[in-house]
Amino acid sequence: MLTNIENSKRIAGDTRTGNRLLDAGKRDLAWLDRAHAEQLALCRELEEIADSLPASINRQKCIYAAKALGPLIKGIHHYEETVLFPQLQANPDATEALGPTLERLKFEHCEDECFAEELTDALLKLGSGDRVNMEAVGYMLRGFFEGIRRHIAFEREHLLQGVTDEELQTAGA
Repeated sequence: MLTNIENSKRIAGDTRTGNRLLDAGKRDLAWLDRAHAEQLALCRELEEIADSLPASINRQKCIYAAKALGPLIKGIHHYEETVLFPQLQANPDATEALGPTLERLKFEHCEDECFAEELTDALLKLGSGDRVNMEAVGYMLRGFFEGIRRHIAFEREHLLQGVTDEELQTAGA
């Protein structure tokens, strides 16, 4: 699934994910579902890298994952925080608990983005053959992809359950 990553430089404030399929077209719930699928595919790639440590490292896969990681995570978070979350909060049926939940998710986004930067550095080192603490990188990889999987599961099961594009557009109007 990660074969759609573009090889281009990011510009500050750019909201693209670096993925040609995700960056084309309208950003709606179908887009978010595809974006979550891309994140989960990246998690599978990261898990394969973690499982390959220390002796069977695919250096090319490490570099590819490092290039995909930051733009994908930041692009999806930007959509959620600037489009999805405000529309969810504007819904008249939103409960009081939604505000603190969205704030917690925003905090998780910040943590995930910082973690992704550190992981990108570690993956680039692995990919270039530099010496790294394999055990530490393995823990980083597993901590990251398990956290992303939990985050997506929470959003799907609790935040997006039963939400339609029409409801979001009505709430955001």
